[in-house]
Amino acid sequence: MKKVIILALLVLISQSSWAQIREFQTTRLISTSGTGVASVLSSESAILNPAGSAFFSGSTASYTRYSTSLKKENELRDSIPDKFAKRNESQGLFLSDHSDTLKGGVAYITQGENDFKRERLVLHSSSMVGEKSSVGLSYRYTMDRRPSGTNPRHRTFHQASIGTMHVIDDHTILGLVIVDPTKSNPGDERATGGIQYELAERVSILADAGFQYTKAYNKAYVWSGSIQLKLFDDFFVRAGQFYDNVRKFKGNSWGVSWLGPRLGLEFAQKFSDQFTKNSYVYEKESLVDTSLSAIIKF
Repeated sequence: MKKVIILALLVLISQSSWAQIREFQTTRLISTSGTGVASVLSSESAILNPAGSAFFSGSTASYTRYSTSLKKENELRDSIPDKFAKRNESQGLFLSDHSDTLKGGVAYITQGENDFKRERLVLHSSSMVGEKSSVGLSYRYTMDRRPSGTNPRHRTFHQASIGTMHVIDDHTILGLVIVDPTKSNPGDERATGGIQYELAERVSILADAGFQYTKAYNKAYVWSGSIQLKLFDDFFVRAGQFYDNVRKFKGNSWGVSWLGPRLGLEFAQKFSDQFTKNSYVYEKESLVDTSLSAIIKF
């Protein structure tokens, strides 16, 4: 009984934090454990590095949906007033236009996790500033709420992100993004640099490293890495690993993609463990994100 009471108190304390809503990721980002600040991506430019869309031409539309479940659920959860919600689903619709000099798009995202709800609208644009460099800017309007439970809450906030990308040569790309420089939502502010390197004709490695710049870099840092294998001309296999000392998560991921001339499908899974006592994920439990995306190219 004593253990149950202690666990209940920890859950009630931890769920008062908005940090329980993790950042939305597309299927592509889930497969790489979030790595990709230096990757030239279309939909992901809205939520990662807005400078990436400057290198595209044409237009794309994509839809991502993923669910979050618990692996090895702790039996003590049956005694906790606020149990982990059975339905944790997130989805995002991304529209991008790269036909003009100023390129960008819009995204609408909804998330549900552990009794928290989030709606987010994202606008982003980018442009080349030379033959091999680009800059981008994104704006996001977010509404967070917890409609039920022991501590109902509701709030909205505005944020911006600034990014840049530079192609060094045919094999190497560098990227940098600064999230929430105005510190609109404490805990979100972050600076992340990344590199993508083509190790061989069909093998690429990616690495990102960042920190929460309002704290000491050795106390609030993040790193992730992934590898991508290109099989045939339109099939990709990816795997990644990450360590987030800001939100106290670590884990790994994998995914596959088929990208045709006009259509694409992606599937991925990510496994996350939270390494803190003040957590809604108990000992030996893992969060499992299972994601599927559909992509249309115009």
